[in-house]
Formats: sequence, C-alpha cells, structure tokens
Amino acid sequence: MRIKLVTFAPHPNFGTCLQSYALNKVLTDMGQDVEFIYNGREHKPIGIKGYIKKVIKRLLPSKVRNVIKKNRKQQGIVSGVLTEKPPYILELPNNYLKYFLSKLPGFSTVYKKYKCENLQWQKVYRFTFEDGNFNMKRLYIKRQYAEVVDDADVFVTGSDQIWNPYCGGFNPMMFLEFAGEKKRIAYSSSISRPFLPKEVEERIRIDLGKFQHIAVREQKSVEILRKLLKRDDVQLVVDPTYLLTKEEWATFGQRANFEFKIPSKYIFCYFIGSRKDDYNQMVENVKRQIGIQDVIIIDCVGSDMTYGNGFIYKDGGPYEFVYLLSHASYVCTDSFHATIFSLKFQKEFAHILKSDDDGDVNSQNTRMFDILKRYGLLYKLYKNDSLEWMREIDYSVVNEIIDEEIKNSMAYLKNAINN
Repeated sequence: MRIKLVTFAPHPNFGTCLQSYALNKVLTDMGQDVEFIYNGREHKPIGIKGYIKKVIKRLLPSKVRNVIKKNRKQQGIVSGVLTEKPPYILELPNNYLKYFLSKLPGFSTVYKKYKCENLQWQKVYRFTFEDGNFNMKRLYIKRQYAEVVDDADVFVTGSDQIWNPYCGGFNPMMFLEFAGEKKRIAYSSSISRPFLPKEVEERIRIDLGKFQHIAVREQKSVEILRKLLKRDDVQLVVDPTYLLTKEEWATFGQRANFEFKIPSKYIFCYFIGSRKDDYNQMVENVKRQIGIQDVIIIDCVGSDMTYGNGFIYKDGGPYEFVYLLSHASYVCTDSFHATIFSLKFQKEFAHILKSDDDGDVNSQNTRMFDILKRYGLLYKLYKNDSLEWMREIDYSVVNEIIDEEIKNSMAYLKNAINN
C-alpha cells in the first residue's frame, strides 16, 4: 500500500527526529511503501521588524531575555487569567522560486552547505537524507500536492505536536486539508494543550471529521476530540518511539560518532525549555543525591548554559542522543521524548516541567501529567522542596502497562491501515 506520511520533519529537537524515524520504520517494516512528505514546516513570516527584533534578542544576555519574557507573561494576565493571542494560520506554500531551484543540478549540495551551519545540523541532515532512514519528498508548490494525492492509497499523520496550533502555527498540511477523498489515519497525533483555541476549533472539527481513524497521544486529547467530533472511536495510543524495542534502539545508538571520551558513569541532561536556574539547581541536587559528578548536557537550542558544571555537547545528533541516554546512570530532563526513552531503557530519571505555571495556555504540561499519571509516576516530577522524585521506579509494574499499550497501539495501526 502506498502510504504518505505527514509529520514534523527531522530537526535538532531529537524528539521530533526520533518519533518521525520510529513511525516511518514501523510502517516500512509492515511492508508498506512509505513516502515522507513535508513542506519545510513553514513558519509565520516575521518581516523586517521581526528580523530586527530577532537580532536584538540574540545580542541580549539570556538573563535579560528571561526577565523580558516573564514581564510580557505577567502583562498578559487579566483578572488572574492568562490571555492568549489567536494562533497564526499557516498556508500551504506555493513557492515557485524554491521549486525551480530544487530542480537545478547541485541544489542538494548547496542546500546542505546552507542548512548545515554546524556539526549537529550536519548529523541531522545525514540522518534524514543520507543514511537511508527515509524516502523524503519536499512539497514546494500546490501542483505537487495534487500529484501526491494521485499517488497515495492512504495518508497517515504522525506523532508529535502537529495538531497544537501554537506549535509553529495552525498548519493545514498536518490536518490533510489537501488530501481530497483519500483515506486518512492519525497515529499518536498530539494537541498537547488542555483545550483548542476558539479561532480554529471549527476548522479542526471539519478537517478531522474527514479522518476514518483517529488515535492521539494523550487522554486529554481523546476527551477533547471525542467531544468536538461527537465520535466515540477516538483512541489513545503510545508515541511511535515506544513501538521499537529496546534492542532496536540500542542498535540505532551504536551508529553514534563521538568527538570526546565518555565517562563510565554520568548524569545525562536534555533540556529544551528556559528554566535555566531551576535546571542547574535540579542537576546539582541530583549530583548530591546519587554521588555522580560527571554531567553530559546534549544541546539542541544553541545555549551556552551549563548545569551542574557539566560538559555541553553541542555536536550531538539523533544517534548520539540515544546512545548517551541509554548508557547514562541517571537522566535529568524537561523533554517528553527524553522521558519516554528513559522509560524505554528503564532508567532512573527526574522530569522538571517546562513551565511552573499550569495556568499558562501555551503550557505543554498536560502531556507530562498524562503519561506519568498513567504509569503511576507522578512522583518523578522534580520539586526542590521534596526528595519524592528520588523514589526508584518499579519497572516490573511499569513495563506491564507499557507492553499492553504497545500491543493495543500496534493492533490499532494495523487495523486502521487494512480497514
């Protein structure tokens, strides 16, 4: 069957990379003909003023940026309730210039030099385009969308926050608005918010009403969509990274290439939020509690901030991420996927929420409360005034729950494709 896979294209956010890889591999291993289609994850155009602000922002120290961000957040609070701006509505790109350039000899070489500004991006590029992990097709103009529809038997929207209107904007591609009458399946697509913005709620209702099968990543998303669509067949499934075995991921990690010597015991850190002082306090606390001093921080956001006087590894790619996490003595993170991989590799970990304000409309805390609650692991949420997060995990209990979820998720995916 010819499947067109739609999700976020690989990026130095390693959760994005690995969920894409996992679902693509699972579908391919089923014997399906999978083509990963993407449009560059187009973002809101920022204009001249936007570029000026961006330059100024880069020149400001991180502490100053954090103060400004905090003040803006406080200004958005009205009568104790945080207000939100309407999500930006993206359009399917119709860029004939890029399409023309993409046809020229040597375009991929020039694009690679432009895109791969550092070793980390080079590794992500190699993982995406050169290692045989994907059959990638970028769409530049609307005619290409029609061609893809003609060539498809079924469209599958993948995991990650593709249905979160505040994650890069409302993207009509992720809701398959171009797919015509072709069959549509959602696997582990995520809203990752406690509610949908009113500005796009009706549009989402119309778009998702055309899906034959819908499965999402959080129980809250199940509840939101069942109510919105008036359907009781919206299901809960695991993130696609779960669907590969621990052994498969260990083999994946063996493809890593390191530029430094790895200590025998270390704390692995992966943070993508902005609570830097809290992260540092967390790592220092973990060091004291477990007696390990070496800390490796893999970076994906271009930060120079170190935590627990650790080593910042700026050149890591997807393979290095998996290897370092799988061999760590302990994991500190604010990342959904780093927590997922900690569970996959049966690691002890502590998770700190990206935002300490659960009233934040853009907060992604919903997904973390959801998954940790399902496994009885809410105590692994880091709090400085308690050592409850140091309780060891009984993986005999957790693995039993996860194994059943994987079984049900695979059954859903096979049934959705075949029926």
